[in-house]
This record gives sequence, structure tokens and C-alpha cells, in this order.
Amino acid sequence: MVFVTAMMALATLAFYGASNYGIGADQLCYYGATFCVHPHWLAIATLMLAIWTLFLRVDRI
Repeated sequence: MVFVTAMMALATLAFYGASNYGIGADQLCYYGATFCVHPHWLAIATLMLAIWTLFLRVDRI
């Protein structure tokens, strides 16, 4: 679950960079145009996933 959270965070950073700074925007925004326009949607999902991951890890202790 930690791996999935980390990959989601990297995707969020990639779409944020593509939308605000144009880093790799040609190919990335072609496939995920919605997330290039609204990268905060991925940030919210990543935050919720991080909270869920921490909840699962605390539950095992």
C-alpha cells in the first residue's frame, strides 16, 4: 500500500509540473488532459490514500 501511495504521489507531482511549468506537458497532457487542468484532484486522492495507508499500518501495530 505504501508503494501505491508513493506512485500516486509521483503521478500528482508529474501532472502538477506539466500543468504549471510545462515539464513533459506534450505527452502527459495528451493522455491525462483532465488532470493537467485540475492537478489538485490527484492531490486530494493522494492525501486520502496516504491517510488510509497510515490507518492500515497503525491497525497492525
